[in-house]
Amino acid sequence: MNPVSLRTRLTWLIITVMVIVLIPLGILSYQRESREMNELLDGRLAQAGRTLGILIQHSDAMVQQSPNSTTSGTPTPLPVRQAMVVSVHRHNYEPEVGFQAYGPQGQLIVATANLEDLPPPTPADMGFRDLLHEDHRWRIFTLQNRAGLVIRIGERYDNRQDITRGLILEHSLPLLIGLPLLALLVSLAVRRGLLPLRSLTKSLDERTPGSRQPVAIDDTPPELKPLIRTLNQQFERLEDAIEREHRFNADVAHELRTPLTATMIHLESAAIAGAPQDVELALKSAQQSLTRLARRIEQILALATLEAGAAANQRVSLDLVAVATEVIEELAPLILEKGVELSLVHDVPHLPVLGHEAALTAMFRNLIENALRYVGQNGQVEVALRKSPLAAVIDISDDGPGIPAERREIVFDRFHREDKQPSSGHGLGLNIVKRAAQLHDARIELLDSAFGHGLHVRVSIPLKLSTSL
Repeated sequence: MNPVSLRTRLTWLIITVMVIVLIPLGILSYQRESREMNELLDGRLAQAGRTLGILIQHSDAMVQQSPNSTTSGTPTPLPVRQAMVVSVHRHNYEPEVGFQAYGPQGQLIVATANLEDLPPPTPADMGFRDLLHEDHRWRIFTLQNRAGLVIRIGERYDNRQDITRGLILEHSLPLLIGLPLLALLVSLAVRRGLLPLRSLTKSLDERTPGSRQPVAIDDTPPELKPLIRTLNQQFERLEDAIEREHRFNADVAHELRTPLTATMIHLESAAIAGAPQDVELALKSAQQSLTRLARRIEQILALATLEAGAAANQRVSLDLVAVATEVIEELAPLILEKGVELSLVHDVPHLPVLGHEAALTAMFRNLIENALRYVGQNGQVEVALRKSPLAAVIDISDDGPGIPAERREIVFDRFHREDKQPSSGHGLGLNIVKRAAQLHDARIELLDSAFGHGLHVRVSIPLKLSTSL
């Protein structure tokens, strides 16, 4: 099942909301108008009854002046006579209304043909009431005026039902006609409102692979700006990852070609050598090449991990003293092999920072290995840790040949190796240190060693990353 489009979903949601709001409003409006209509018709019925009573009271059929009325002024009631029946026509609304009039003595004076069969009203019948007469429901109003006349006037519910049907039609017809029109207009409005999404889709479709140009965000609606910012961040991360992958592949191809070739040559030499000592020498050379190859792979992988920045938002509390001690213990066999005098000096028992353990460990390992590689037999290396007012400071000094001041900037380049240095390095160590320092906003300085000759590396990690353990 295909997912519903955003345009269709928004259109139906808006129409549903309108229906949910308009239908109850229409029902409430109908109920209110129906109630007001019944009250108005009841008022009209009562007014007609009172008017009818006055007309009958002042007609010659009710009162006639006596011969001596000029002197006494007292009216003489007419004798009781047969009631007058008013016929109704069938071709108009007359059958839907009717009345009865009773004299003071309870005699029927006048009535319409459609209500003449009703029995005389009782005192309990006064006011409004509903009754069934000749298979029709009637709304009846009964009153007794001051002259003693009892007037009963009624209206069939057919008339009210016609008005009710008119009200229903009046309230439902706009909905029946208007909702489809509203649906069309809402659909067009939603389509127009989603034009920025179509523009964004077109912009993404036209984007060339590998482009670092961010998607324009200036003229976009506020609702789309967070999405575009996130897309730009994702594009940047993706392009960085692709670039790192390409660089890593190039590094691997460049750095592993020579030791692999050397290992194959040594193994071929061992295969064709006749003398046992030649075979042993070739195998030993092949073993050394494989050792260098393993170290080179380890450094390339460490550099790739740092460049990926996988832990950029995962800094944890670390103790630099503990990290340095662990790295020194790991390198103890190499220190003993070269007979190097290595000292760890720190002015505080703990030096806490917020950082990435893998990056700081790689930084310490490469700095210490670099010092061990370049010092001679029985050389000196000092690792000093201290806390300044603004930073946690790492100082690593050796008494090796050092690096000339004019060449200290370029030694951080990838695969750079100083000429005429008695080392089997691959030019990756200081580049790894540089990347680790960048992850911690740290500053690296290459200074003259306090031993008189050699190199002094200083790394300052800002205390804004520090924390208490």
